[in-house]
Amino acid sequence: MTKIQTSSFLILGFSVIILSLIFGSVHAVDEANEKLIESAFSLLKEEKFEQAIPILEKILKSDPNNLLVLKNLAVAYTDTEMYDKAIIQFDKILELKPNSPEILYGKAVSFNSLGQPEKALLTLDKLDKKYSNDNNILITTANANVLLGEFENAQKNYKKVLDKNPNSKSANLNMLLLSHHMKDHDVAKQYLVKLLGPDPKRLSSTCAASGCMGKIPFLFPIEDSSAYQITVQIQVRNASDELIAIIESDRIKYTPHPIMDKILSNYDVVNTIQNEQGIFEETRIVEKSEPKINPYFMDRVELFYNDYNVLFAYNMAIPLESEDYIITEWIIQKKI
Repeated sequence: MTKIQTSSFLILGFSVIILSLIFGSVHAVDEANEKLIESAFSLLKEEKFEQAIPILEKILKSDPNNLLVLKNLAVAYTDTEMYDKAIIQFDKILELKPNSPEILYGKAVSFNSLGQPEKALLTLDKLDKKYSNDNNILITTANANVLLGEFENAQKNYKKVLDKNPNSKSANLNMLLLSHHMKDHDVAKQYLVKLLGPDPKRLSSTCAASGCMGKIPFLFPIEDSSAYQITVQIQVRNASDELIAIIESDRIKYTPHPIMDKILSNYDVVNTIQNEQGIFEETRIVEKSEPKINPYFMDRVELFYNDYNVLFAYNMAIPLESEDYIITEWIIQKKI
């Protein structure tokens, strides 16, 4: 089974359920429970799900068939990634309200999040056929296809959404994520432009090795690219400019976005290379810098543009002494 970041595939998905559930009216219940419900729903509206959960659980002990509370507890469990518990709540609701489309949808989303796409698809099969072209159902079906490695089916379902709504952020993001699994960087480039625009700026100050633009991944393994071949060499020098070490990394990620061409246009082509993959123009970018991750330990180097990293080399472990600095040389070969 192909491993995916299921949380990324849920962006904008469950908000539909949340909006349809947490603003419901309070049932006729005893006064004590009514106050608890008001308290829990106030927390839910503020997205304080962890605080709302114990209150909702307490209400259900004395009122186990309260549909509104059951629904909102399922949503709270889902938001806090307690998907097993969410599914139990969805099943309780389905006993009271069989074939509810929003509940079957929520249950399928939870199965996908647990890495159980077969169960997700079986759950969606129980929906009335009139919902088969609903955007959320199509996206959830496509997510299950991705988990099963059925990439062509996933692509068809995402494109059905985009045919109706070309600006769907969820569908565009999922197409970008799918391009990562398919190792198709031409598709990645297309959807990065749609999501980030032609001249993007970093939206988050904290990014993991996968890169991020808010919740949008934008760094892809260079070995999967047909357009670029990139290597990097790092010199470590001391305060007297003496060479301490030379390191090369074979773990490099890059941004498949037109901004790469804009960056390279600022540098001269120094060589033309021909190999079995084609003909490439070679550019070299050299930077001197202080280590940015830790002053006495280096595990990565980055090339930044508009405050985000367009090139990222990692998997290094180099001890440094005070006043050491590094010179990074990126050797970028672009196919022509």
